[in-house]
Amino acid sequence: MLLVRMAMIGFFSLTAISLFSFQSVEIIHAIMDFFSSADKY
Repeated sequence: MLLVRMAMIGFFSLTAISLFSFQSVEIIHAIMDFFSSADKY
């Protein structure tokens, strides 16, 4: 039972880390798009 609990904790932490890194990449792209569009004007 302890092994199953450890596996579920590891799976959820990996999912949270991947979602967080994907979201931060999207935020970085949005910031770069904002600066590139600000340079045009």
